[in-house]
Amino acid sequence: MSETEYYKSLKYQEYLISSHRKEVCSPEDVYQFFNWKGVTNLVDFGSGLGFYFTEFRKWFPNVWIWAGECQQDIIDMILRRKLLEGLDNLTPFYIDQSDHPLLPEWIPVPEIIFASLSLSTFPNPGLAMDGLIRSMKPGGRLLIVDWAKTESGFGPKINEKISLDKMTFLAEEYKLEVIKSGRISEYFYGLEVRASKSFVYGYYDLKEEEDDSAIFRI
Repeated sequence: MSETEYYKSLKYQEYLISSHRKEVCSPEDVYQFFNWKGVTNLVDFGSGLGFYFTEFRKWFPNVWIWAGECQQDIIDMILRRKLLEGLDNLTPFYIDQSDHPLLPEWIPVPEIIFASLSLSTFPNPGLAMDGLIRSMKPGGRLLIVDWAKTESGFGPKINEKISLDKMTFLAEEYKLEVIKSGRISEYFYGLEVRASKSFVYGYYDLKEEEDDSAIFRI
């Protein structure tokens, strides 16, 4: 994962559920940007404290939300929030901190994985995308929201952000098809990705990709 691991800071996690975040990237703009059609199980990958939980409940009242996190203390906070706020159809789960994340087998295969401000924390986001695509059936979609590589005065430092062009390049390097990309707001962009026709599902040797992952650090 990222050498700085700024995302593990509780102060940063609290910022991610702040009103300021809604001002700089409206959840409604995120909703309008992507195609959510056909979702019954949605994985919120790297959900943090749950910025989108109430939005998901509003947008998809019958969809089950699976909130994946690698920090146990964050999962405990999500469970408390679920109880206090009565957040139905929500299950947090622990996911191993890995450069090539795969969802646990007991999670229903999702139609959509939503990764907001999480892929830029990986040494090689393309390798992370590969793992997430492998966790879905063919045709499953990965919806990515991330920091635009621009100075903002909030959020991570600019050298900890990955540009839209770079994220698109990495997706295509791993034989993924970019369905849609563009700015959602001044400080955030969106990317909708699925497996291309040349993508091969199943096990393969990741040694070469892991050895090369350092070249993608920025």
